[in-house]
Amino acid sequence: MSPEKNPEAPLFPEEKSPPPPAKEAVLSCLAQTLSVTKTLKRFPSLKPKDLQEILAHCARLISRGEAKFPAPPSVPGISEISIHADGASRGNPGEAGAGVVIADEHGKTLKEWKSYLGLTTNNVAEYRAVLLALEKASAFGAERVIINLDSELVVRQLTGEYKVRETHLKPLHQRALELLGTFPNYLLRHVPREENRRADQLANEAIDQKIRI
Repeated sequence: MSPEKNPEAPLFPEEKSPPPPAKEAVLSCLAQTLSVTKTLKRFPSLKPKDLQEILAHCARLISRGEAKFPAPPSVPGISEISIHADGASRGNPGEAGAGVVIADEHGKTLKEWKSYLGLTTNNVAEYRAVLLALEKASAFGAERVIINLDSELVVRQLTGEYKVRETHLKPLHQRALELLGTFPNYLLRHVPREENRRADQLANEAIDQKIRI
């Protein structure tokens, strides 16, 4: 004898919707792909408004100071790094680029960067090169940082010997001081152009190749 069927049971049972993905998994996917489309495809149950709510929640945590960010990876065993930075502008103002070389205490090159800056003046390019260098240098975790520049103006302004009179340079100057303050020990040096040749070469390559970072 076959078992009785429940007359109240639905003819086609509703499928259970999958549980929502963990916020951490969503953010990790978004950080790795940098794509909203790929993140939504990775989690079919995730709706665009759900992703908006997750990002808004993170923004609120940041604004309240409750979000903690991992420290940038450091290179072990490096007590001192040396930076060579240079900005170039063809025309002043004209097409400009920045070049940065970071080496260890033995002079071994650790990393190089070059970045196209668009149309700007030589002084702005010099400051932008310094900002790029200081932003990249923070990842090395060195106790001492030596910054070598061939722009006497930028060096003397950052050391306080010269005042910054140009309005458009003041925000760049202020940002550079803020970044310098993140290093426990630093030294600014004005060097001849010959000693900054590689950084200058990178700056000009950035202009030729239109490389932006």
